[in-house]
Amino acid sequence: MEKYLYLIIEFFSIIIPLIYTFHSRLNFHKNFPSFLLGFLLMFFVFIPWDIWFTDIGIWGFNERYLSGLFLFGLPIEEYMFFFIIPYACIFTYHVVYTLSKPTSFNSNIIVYVLSGLLLVIGVLYLEKSYTSITFISLSFLLVISKRFVNMNLFFKTFLFILIPFIVVNGLLTGSFIEEQVVWYNDDYNLGIRLGTIPIEDVFYGMEMLLLVSLFYQSNLRLKSFNASE
Repeated sequence: MEKYLYLIIEFFSIIIPLIYTFHSRLNFHKNFPSFLLGFLLMFFVFIPWDIWFTDIGIWGFNERYLSGLFLFGLPIEEYMFFFIIPYACIFTYHVVYTLSKPTSFNSNIIVYVLSGLLLVIGVLYLEKSYTSITFISLSFLLVISKRFVNMNLFFKTFLFILIPFIVVNGLLTGSFIEEQVVWYNDDYNLGIRLGTIPIEDVFYGMEMLLLVSLFYQSNLRLKSFNASE
């Protein structure tokens, strides 16, 4: 049974979003085309990145917890991860937008401060590939996205996501189980961990969500504009 652990973690990550996708107050299913556009564009960035990092040993997978199906060096569970987690995150994004009261704060300050900090750390640690590539690319993506994404909503959603993120990533990186499902070579990261989670994973997850949100929200705006003409 343990060889299906990665799949089980993924199942419990998506089951609640799936159940409430068609809820009458949410109607998230109506935004499937926009989600799929954002997902596909993210997928074709992150999957080659994942294959490359796996190939050069920056991270890898423990076959003890895998079904045994691989494609281009990645377990099938990893491909599913890049659909399930963005789906759950964008569903949360939609729920926050639909049910919560609008909040007003100067997200531009957060964008520029965070972007600048990530850029500086990324440049200072160029030899740490996971750190430098993640931090530098996210730094630029934050600045680009602020023109197209409601960053107030994005940061608010990301705070909601952090709790399930810590639970899921904690399990994958060895919390509460004997071995790691996903292991990391600390020669390529800062070696700073939130429990068992490399600090870079927080920003890797933020970049994944932001890339999907960028095209998800842009497509929704385009649909709204076309409908109003």
